[in-house]
Amino acid sequence: MTFVRKVIDFFLFGNIYIAFCAAALVQSTSFQLGIESQLTQYTLLTFFATLFLYNLQRIFYTSHTEDKSLNSIRRKWIFENQFSIKGLALIGFLGASFLFFSYFKHILIYLLPLLLLSLGYFFPLVKLRKNAWLKLLTLVFVWTMVTAAIPIVLSSETIFSLKNLIHIAARCFFMVGICLPFDIRDVYIDSAENISTLPRILGEKKTRLIAFAFMLLYLVLILVEYLIGVFKIEVTIALLLSAIINIVIVLMSNSKRSEYFYIAGIDGTMLVQLILLLFLVNCM
Repeated sequence: MTFVRKVIDFFLFGNIYIAFCAAALVQSTSFQLGIESQLTQYTLLTFFATLFLYNLQRIFYTSHTEDKSLNSIRRKWIFENQFSIKGLALIGFLGASFLFFSYFKHILIYLLPLLLLSLGYFFPLVKLRKNAWLKLLTLVFVWTMVTAAIPIVLSSETIFSLKNLIHIAARCFFMVGICLPFDIRDVYIDSAENISTLPRILGEKKTRLIAFAFMLLYLVLILVEYLIGVFKIEVTIALLLSAIINIVIVLMSNSKRSEYFYIAGIDGTMLVQLILLLFLVNCM
C-alpha cells in the first residue's frame, strides 16, 4: 500500500473526514441564515465531538472472521488500527471537553440528550442501531439538531420562526437522503449482525427511491426558502446545485459500490454544499 493510500485511509476511515463534514454543515447553516454568534467555537466543538463519537463507536465493532466478504476495506482498516482509533477518540474527547467547558456549559440542556442518544446508538446494552426506524431517526435527529437547530439557538433566535422551522426541516430531509444509502452499503454486514434496516425490509431499490424522494423534498424547501426571502439568489443557486449533486449520487448508490464512494462521495456532499456556498456568495 502506498504512503498516499495510507494517508487517505487514515483520513477517511479514522473519521477525520466526517468530522470536517459535520463542521462544514454548521458553517453552511451560518451562511444560509446569516448566523455568526459563537459559531467558530461551536464549529470546532462539532468537529471534535464527531471525531470522538465516531471513533468511539469503532471500538465496539465486531469482526466477522467466519466470512471474509463481510469485512470491508473500511472495517478491515478499523480492526487493524485500533490504536489509531483510540488515539483519535481521545483527541476528539479532549478537544470537545475543552470547548464545552470553555464556551458551551450554558447549553448543556441541549447537548446532553444528543450525547446520550449518540452513545445509545452503538453502546452494546442499548444499541439503537439494531432497529431500522430507531437507527434512522436517531441519526437524522442528532445531525439535524447539531448542525441546524443548535446554531439557531446560539444565535439567540427562536427556533419556531417560519424561516428557522423550514431550515430545520430542509436539513432533516437532507440527512434522511444521505443516511439511507449507507444502509444500502451495509446491507450484508447488517444481515450478519441481525440488524434490521430499510434495505433489508424493503430492498435496495425501494430504499433508494425513498432517499431520492427526500432529496426532492429538500430541493423543494430550498426553493420555498428563496421565495419567502430567506435566501439570496447566490445562496439558492449554490444549494440547488449541491442538491442536484446529492440526487445523482443517491441514485448511484448500491451495495456493490466501493467504501470510498460512500465515505468520500456521499459524506462529501456536505463539504460540496459549503464549498459551493463560499464560491458563489463571494463571486456573485
